[in-house]
Amino acid sequence: MTKQIECRAARSNDAKDMIAVQFKAVQSISKENYAKQVLSAWSPKPNSQRIQWLADYIKNDNVRCYVATNNKSKVLGIAVYLIAEQCLKSLYVDPKHSGTGIGTRLLNRIERFAHKKDADKLHLKASLNSISFYKNMGFKKIKEAKQILTNGSSMEAVFMEKAIN
Repeated sequence: MTKQIECRAARSNDAKDMIAVQFKAVQSISKENYAKQVLSAWSPKPNSQRIQWLADYIKNDNVRCYVATNNKSKVLGIAVYLIAEQCLKSLYVDPKHSGTGIGTRLLNRIERFAHKKDADKLHLKASLNSISFYKNMGFKKIKEAKQILTNGSSMEAVFMEKAIN
């Protein structure tokens, strides 16, 4: 499966598909990890305002976004890295393609980019459902954390870090 996957820098016209992947991924998270209200605040239904916000965000000089696409250019996964903060802001894979290596490929791409930018570490706030993935990728749990959501509410998360030099 992953041999047919291309990881490339995202373009503004990918924003609609990127929002859709995030929405599908978040809404597929088990309600045992997060209540429905949290999932809805974390990733509201896609709309033109969110799509335009992401299209503009992709152009930000401090942001590097990647998409994983199949041979039909369908976006199957996304990753967002904040350069100055050395922070993986988000990583999502379409639930239909979960477990196929797309997340690993996107994370490896971010790590290579961060290394080129002389980052010494990569950190993130991991959602409860993603902790094992990041541990398997070499991240260490630093402390419990809260992730503030766009509506001002918060969700449980874990601050994690990985040396990349």
